[in-house]
Amino acid sequence: MNSEDFSAGDWIDRLAKELQCLAEAQKPYLPERRDYRPRVQGPVGERESYVRAVALDDLRILYARARHNIGMGEEERYAPLRAVLDRARYILIAHPTLARVIGPIIDRDDFWVQILHAGSRTSPTDLIAGLMARASELPVGGYRAAAAELHEFLTPAGEEGSDGVPGELDIGYDAVLFYGLTLTERVDVADGMTLLPFEEVRAFVDESLVEQLAPGGAGFHDWLSVGAAARPFRWRPAVQRTGREEGPVVESPEPFFVQARTFLELLAVTHGAAVLPFAMLNQCIDRSAAQLLGREDNRGGFYRGRSAHGFDGFRTCPELEREALGKATGAFTIRTGERYARMAPIVGRLGEALGRDGRFAVEDRILDVAIALEQMYELDGGEISHKMRTRVAWFLGADSESRLREMKAVKEFYEARSAIVHNRKRKAGTQRRHVAFTKGFDIARRSLFKLLRQEPPDDWDALVVGGS
Repeated sequence: MNSEDFSAGDWIDRLAKELQCLAEAQKPYLPERRDYRPRVQGPVGERESYVRAVALDDLRILYARARHNIGMGEEERYAPLRAVLDRARYILIAHPTLARVIGPIIDRDDFWVQILHAGSRTSPTDLIAGLMARASELPVGGYRAAAAELHEFLTPAGEEGSDGVPGELDIGYDAVLFYGLTLTERVDVADGMTLLPFEEVRAFVDESLVEQLAPGGAGFHDWLSVGAAARPFRWRPAVQRTGREEGPVVESPEPFFVQARTFLELLAVTHGAAVLPFAMLNQCIDRSAAQLLGREDNRGGFYRGRSAHGFDGFRTCPELEREALGKATGAFTIRTGERYARMAPIVGRLGEALGRDGRFAVEDRILDVAIALEQMYELDGGEISHKMRTRVAWFLGADSESRLREMKAVKEFYEARSAIVHNRKRKAGTQRRHVAFTKGFDIARRSLFKLLRQEPPDDWDALVVGGS
């Protein structure tokens, strides 16, 4: 059948009908393996609702036995299954994309499927196994829906008759996984970046990787405190006769990773909570899309981020706040400007303060905030505490009452800082230091965002004298 005679709807219907026949034909061969099949989780909130799914590897092994055990005394046993497989294969390879690259001889019909950065040899039987595995996890219209998805993958994007892959299975992601904020919905940020809750991350990330890198206990809350700063892209597989393992040269994801980490630092500062980027992933595709194309593995490149193991995953992390998100987004949109460039080290320092852990975490946090404050208020030389009190008071305070309040908060913070530096622990217990850090961080955050909105004074001392 040439491409002019090809009817997508007819091909999908015929293939779906044969796949249903195959499901019946393979039943006698699967019971001993059925207990080991994975379970596919149901809708969000229905943790006990599961749909049984046929494992792709189980099907590939079964179909390989049916195809290759002919000379091992099992030809008769597998003959019924092999007959249906042959009919499904005949319909499958009538698709114009496959017809161009697949030879007519069974067992000599391998071809190459390139998915973004990685390619591999594939056979029609692998695709049939992928179709069957995919159909088994679809709640409605299994065989026909899976065949329709495969047709769209095999039809180049933009070509006449291409309507886009159902369920947006042709969307992949570059992503930075993070721990520390609770997301309940997808949030579009800026410059193509999106924040995804873990329910949407599940589709393209290996959960065992998250278990390995996220804080212990984070899974207790069903990973609600894990999310991703992601950049979506559209993709289609390249189907050809031969290919090379290394695949095409692709754009480095590092610039996006830098942008994502910058935004996560801003989110940490605006929320006053640790937001820890623990893994960077590039060119990840939906697990179901990989399965449909005969692959179990949907991983792209992986880069480890900072360790999050010092944090208690059982604790509930704060929810994403709209006001804090707005402030972070506003600062992110000016990140290429000169004003943000001056403040970037401050953002990093404050984000790092929130991410401290270990025995000296609170002491390190206070020292981080002190460094950030002294950089913002351009302090050097002596009388640091006095200069800080007056500069903060006249920069942030609007009247005498608020200035006195600012001076008192700075004084308490610098007393805690001095106790750490000079080892006067009896004068500053742990609780007092936590309070001092909270006050100091609030001052630093308000100072930072004011300096992002406006230029600093030409002369800090003149600001104080002039406002006296």
